[in-house]
Amino acid sequence: MRTRTAIWRDILLYTAVWTALGLFSFADWLASNSTRPVHRPWPPMFGSIMLDYYTTGLATPVYVWLVRRVPIVAPRIGRTILLYLLVMAVCVFLKWSIDVPLQNALFHENHSFWIVLIADSSGAVLSLVIFVVLLIALEWYRTARQAEVRASTLAAQLSSAQLDALRSQLDPHFLFNTLNGISALMHRDVQAADTMLTRLSDMLRATLESSSAQEVALRTELETTRLYLDIMDARFGDRLSWSFDVGEPLLDERVPSFLLQPLVENVVRHGVHESSRRTTIRVGAEASGDALVLRIADDGRGLPADAEVTEGIGLRNTRRRLAELYGAAGRLDVTNRDGGGTEVVVTIPRRVGLVAT
Repeated sequence: MRTRTAIWRDILLYTAVWTALGLFSFADWLASNSTRPVHRPWPPMFGSIMLDYYTTGLATPVYVWLVRRVPIVAPRIGRTILLYLLVMAVCVFLKWSIDVPLQNALFHENHSFWIVLIADSSGAVLSLVIFVVLLIALEWYRTARQAEVRASTLAAQLSSAQLDALRSQLDPHFLFNTLNGISALMHRDVQAADTMLTRLSDMLRATLESSSAQEVALRTELETTRLYLDIMDARFGDRLSWSFDVGEPLLDERVPSFLLQPLVENVVRHGVHESSRRTTIRVGAEASGDALVLRIADDGRGLPADAEVTEGIGLRNTRRRLAELYGAAGRLDVTNRDGGGTEVVVTIPRRVGLVAT
């Protein structure tokens, strides 16, 4: 919803444009009038010219709506231009329906509507064409600015996601428990302890050296999540089991970077950590038409049935980031499973190929 200030700003801007066009036309008339043997008085001519342009400008809201809602873009350029011309013809007809009676009443003229419509419409059409071209240029600029702001917002959200991931990995409790688990494992299985230390190193490196890409291949996101779950295995042992159910054809699908690991971490923190029983986490992906559906399910205690679900900062940021990237096509839903536990479902449009930077 546009603010009242923005609406008045546009009204003043478009009024200034039509005023400028009218003044330019009046200046041209003054120059030509000075060369005539008999000079016509300029005050009524000034009023007549300005009235001419202001009545032409009454169609401004129509063209603002048309340029924004029906842009001239491929593959319908020809049909769109034809639509513009048809609307222009209607607006010119209505313009003279208002202008001619006012000119006759205010300046004591005796113009015929049909003669004026036939003789002077070319000038009105030219003014409208100039104005529409200006509107298209302004709309391109506005769209480009919105794209810059959106890109800046997405970059900030990606940096926030990276920072959140790094914070979680550098959390003193996380590092202490992980290193303590590795230390205990050293006395039983040196090779396993070395493997877990390597996993921790790889995970920290993946976060620190990650690119600024908004999207990565699903296989890359799964690998980061796998490193995290390997480390959680060292901490929780038999209390945690996990599996991935992702078909090979989906591994090249593009997904938001740092999407899965924070969601899985949320399950571990509120499910495995707060329960003494064994918890199983399943990460899956499936294609549903033009959408990619990612699921993170667990068989823990689930969400409270009699309490409103409150989202943490991580879930809110993820939901906001999906909206910025995909609009209404990006969704995040958290529900209780019928057999117990919770399920996080992320739905995004399917996109395969090089990642977006």
